[in-house]
Amino acid sequence: MTGKVQSGTLNRWFEELCRIKYGALQEITITSGLRISHGHLPVMGGVYAFWWTGKMSILRSKKRNRFLELKGPDGAPVRLKIGDTWLGINTKLPIPLYVGKNAADISKRIGQHMRLKDKRMFPLGGSAKKMKAPTTSCQLRAGIEHFFPFEKDTRSLMLDNEGLSYVILDGEEHAVNRFYLEDLAIGLMRPPFNVDIER
Repeated sequence: MTGKVQSGTLNRWFEELCRIKYGALQEITITSGLRISHGHLPVMGGVYAFWWTGKMSILRSKKRNRFLELKGPDGAPVRLKIGDTWLGINTKLPIPLYVGKNAADISKRIGQHMRLKDKRMFPLGGSAKKMKAPTTSCQLRAGIEHFFPFEKDTRSLMLDNEGLSYVILDGEEHAVNRFYLEDLAIGLMRPPFNVDIER
């Protein structure tokens, strides 16, 4: 199969990605919150976005870490401030946290991001320095724990306050379209858990 670039519909897919399908992640889990309920999410490829849909007062809290330190050129530390303006808290609209793509199974990928088996992944505490995540596929959970370094139960915080949207773009045919839609969404939304810098 040959992949096709469908640039004319890229903006329409972006509009769809901005429509939140689940206002709280607990809607897609079983009652205990320990795994995703069967049949809620597509077992197909696409682009997805996690959103803060909960109370803005939680993000405004002094308990939220507002700094992120990344490795820059030659390993030099680069410190970023993820303030209220970056997040757009004053708009009182849902806040995009992370955008990703997957070729064949959005449901599985969402589960990897959420890491529902853990109440918390990282030890309590922390600084602005970005911690190394236990896997390469749990950026959402790692971001939440960086934001809230002293929250003992980030699983409940995530399930109660984060939502999900997605666009189905399945298989090799849409490989390029997934790439461009993810890049477009990251560039326009500026989700904090995607941020990186050149080395």
